Amino acid sequence: MNPTQPPGLSGQAPPPEVPFGVDLSFFAGAECVGRFHVPPGTYLIGSDPSCHLCLALENVERMHARLSFYGHRLVIEDLESAGGVFIGGVRLMLPTPVQSGTEVHLGSARMRFHFDQASLARINSDLADPVLGLQVVREELTQELYQVTGKLAEGGMGVVLKARDQRVQRAVAMKVLHSGHEFSADKLMRFVGEAQLTGQLEHPNIVPVYQLGLLADGQVFYTMKYVRGRTLEDVLEKVRLGDPDTCKQYPLSALLTVFMKVADALAFAHSRGVVHRDLKPANLMIGAFGEVLIMDWGLAKRLAEETEPTPEPNHPDKAGDSSESAGARLSISSEGRFHTLHGLVVGTPPYISPEQAAVGMPLDKRSDIYVMGVILYEILALRPPLDFMDPHAALEAIRKGALLPLEERIHLPDPDGTPPPKLTHCPGAKPPEGLVAIVQKAMQQDPSLRYQKVEDLQSDIVAFQNGFAPSAERAGFLRQLQLLLGRRRREAVLVGCFLVLSQLLLAYFLNWIAADRKMLRLSERTLATKNLELNTANQRLEQIVYQLRNTAERNYRDAASLLQEKRSSHALAQINLALVGVTDSPKMQARYLIIRGHANTQLGFYTQALEDYRQVAAIETAILPLSDIEKDLAQALENGFRPQEGWPWEKMGLPVAGPRGKNLPRNQPTVPPADRQRFLEPQAN
Repeated sequence: MNPTQPPGLSGQAPPPEVPFGVDLSFFAGAECVGRFHVPPGTYLIGSDPSCHLCLALENVERMHARLSFYGHRLVIEDLESAGGVFIGGVRLMLPTPVQSGTEVHLGSARMRFHFDQASLARINSDLADPVLGLQVVREELTQELYQVTGKLAEGGMGVVLKARDQRVQRAVAMKVLHSGHEFSADKLMRFVGEAQLTGQLEHPNIVPVYQLGLLADGQVFYTMKYVRGRTLEDVLEKVRLGDPDTCKQYPLSALLTVFMKVADALAFAHSRGVVHRDLKPANLMIGAFGEVLIMDWGLAKRLAEETEPTPEPNHPDKAGDSSESAGARLSISSEGRFHTLHGLVVGTPPYISPEQAAVGMPLDKRSDIYVMGVILYEILALRPPLDFMDPHAALEAIRKGALLPLEERIHLPDPDGTPPPKLTHCPGAKPPEGLVAIVQKAMQQDPSLRYQKVEDLQSDIVAFQNGFAPSAERAGFLRQLQLLLGRRRREAVLVGCFLVLSQLLLAYFLNWIAADRKMLRLSERTLATKNLELNTANQRLEQIVYQLRNTAERNYRDAASLLQEKRSSHALAQINLALVGVTDSPKMQARYLIIRGHANTQLGFYTQALEDYRQVAAIETAILPLSDIEKDLAQALENGFRPQEGWPWEKMGLPVAGPRGKNLPRNQPTVPPADRQRFLEPQAN
């Protein structure tokens, strides 16, 4: 350890000439309060002078942490201190390795470490030892990271290459900027922003980003998962052409599953405040094992961000949004597909919303929902809502909502005379009504009339898949009945068979019904007689209960007298009769239950007695010393002992009476005033 120790830090003297070790630096705020050279070993850190590293600082406890340094590794452990040990704002719960340069917080102190030059040289020498056989591994880990093996796709901003990660030994997709774009600060920042935004959207249906960095030639790149599969655009094209394998693999139900996975990813992105702005079948990748990934988030935008920069005059590459649509630059490839639009219009017709086509309007998540409706339109009709036409005419049609309804589109041929595709992937070769209604609602010109959240769109899809009418369909009674029969087809067949059979058996059962009516009349007479007898019995019972109520107080007094005469069993029977007559008076029940509890206590029925006393306490909490009673009865249950004269509390609640039937006034005390006051006061637990 370093012999120079500033104020507030002390420790044991280090051994001289340490050949191998680590340099530790401690800080309090911005001030360095100590530097130490620590050889391999274990060290205690705390405010106690006996610690190897003593920190007389605020919030540093006597034994705060343990530092272990062995085999080129530094491990720190919190000794259950109140101030804790933190790395990156996370409190350490277990012994944790610390990397060189990492800042560790111990109370109000901060610690950093790094190996000195001698130690680094020794580590490199140890790892280069030919006996260990690590030279081959070191060479493999220091070689060029990626090897480009081909080209996968090309977009408006960059090129996607197929590459091989030389260290992990896996295929990846590498995206780089178009040649020359690396000298444009705007495009470079957009490219880096795309990688960072995509990397933050961690979802099973969003392509994961592995690394963002620089190649050896200084070119910016980022790598993604390489998905072996095909795009939804390719799948729909093969279905439209009637490819048997694709049609078998992707019926409408399978395509809806793909659509729902895309919706899952989009809902997650919207929850993070991100809109995609370039959804289209060409950007939806379907893996060989059913995985679905949204690719190309290059035009994605956070809703909280400001609008795009105003275009500079005579500089089309830096053009941003503008209120003038005439200057929108569109490029068309030789295949007749729209490229991603740069400039005033952001997106790819026809997969853009009216808000995107009408430059200058604010965009939100409902813009992506519109495009989801366009994609569902194409899944159903196997064609987009617009045929290829002049780009400006396409934008104008989208702005005005002049798109062909799905019901018309499926019957019209292409502009070149090609007949409409056969919708063999749909049940009955016709788009289901529920999905058509969903498309219409999702593609409403007014954003307020669309689905307001992707989850609402998904709910309607799930309703359709389960045989219910989506909310967008606004189905009437007959349609609801039709869907119900469709959901319960087997039950409907069974019901039909039952109805036919019931008609055949109806005549046969009518004769039985006539006979049953005769038996019913006879049964009614018998029932009337029985009801009369029951009413008579009820009246007698009511009379008995009435008599019991009238005699309840007398029975209560008799029970108390019998109890004082030690005739406990007779007292118990008498008080039970009295209780029948006071079921509607909780306070009188409490008085009577005290007598029954005393009777059960004298008879040795301690458990039943305790239940009676607890009922009394539940009605009037201060009427009995329940804690004393529970303690005494618990001891009695344990050792079978009861005082010969009983416990003091057994005198509570007993009315003073003479011979039975000649009762004294009720309010005459039954125990001395001092004892009575003690028992009536609430008992402390």
